[in-house]
Amino acid sequence: MQSTLDRGLKILFRSVILALIVLSFIELTYRVITAFYAKNAFTAALLDKHDYAKSISSPKIVLVGGSNLAFGINSEMLSKMTGMPVVNMALLAPLGMDFILSDALGYIKKGDIVMMSFEYDVFPKGDVESQLSVVDFVPEDKHFVTYKQGLTEKLKAQFLHRLQAPLSIEIILQSPTVEDPYSIYFRKAFTRQGDIISHLNNITRTVNAGANTTSLFPYEGQAESMNAFTEQFVQKGAKAYFLYPTIAESFYKNSVAAVEKLDERYRKDLKATILSAPEQSVYPDSLCFDTVYHLKGKARDAHTEKVAGALLRLGK
Repeated sequence: MQSTLDRGLKILFRSVILALIVLSFIELTYRVITAFYAKNAFTAALLDKHDYAKSISSPKIVLVGGSNLAFGINSEMLSKMTGMPVVNMALLAPLGMDFILSDALGYIKKGDIVMMSFEYDVFPKGDVESQLSVVDFVPEDKHFVTYKQGLTEKLKAQFLHRLQAPLSIEIILQSPTVEDPYSIYFRKAFTRQGDIISHLNNITRTVNAGANTTSLFPYEGQAESMNAFTEQFVQKGAKAYFLYPTIAESFYKNSVAAVEKLDERYRKDLKATILSAPEQSVYPDSLCFDTVYHLKGKARDAHTEKVAGALLRLGK
């Protein structure tokens, strides 16, 4: 009996040691790859946006939202038209409203203008894997990750994230530049102010939303999330505005009813001032780049003029 117990303990001990070795190897691999990946990682660009936000004085304009803002605004033009420095903090919609707004909150100061713009299908709670891909390079954002409830789910998400690290090796070996007509999503794809410009000389792409119609967009806490952060922005002495996302005409035509319902709810519930009507952010499919939310250079300049004009009419 004692011999059987001893064998069992030895097997358990060896299993634990083997598991620790495997986990240590996975962790070491993840950390080494992440360290090299930082030079090209698209999500590492948030570090550069933070640095620029810290380098400019208030009052300033802070653009916060999904990638429609990253592609849709010419910050240098907006700055010249409004006479205020501009930082474009926008990166990825899948991060979720709460994560995006929490990340920006620390850079908001008295006198600032915060412009929020989220894609129509964004939820307050974002995609954990996308959030962890930011935390790799911005560890102070780890408190904003929207894990599912329970320690087990948190550990599972972190483990799966680490297993995906080897997929970055190919990107590490690349040297993308904004002059490259094929590279789009990489760390240096942005201007100093935070706008994506890697696509301006890219190969021509076609965007079309197809014939699928949308009768209702999700409305599960979006207004509540933006309102909660609007209150915090105002407490800091800033003004908060909401801007409808840029969208391809084909998508808009398929979704007019849903857009109107959402607009009605936002005009009733949002505490932030709505800067313009949804249709003012609609552009021909030919002026969109790789998704229905991303504008090409010509359209982003036109959109920037609209946004600047709306701000100036409201007296900023």
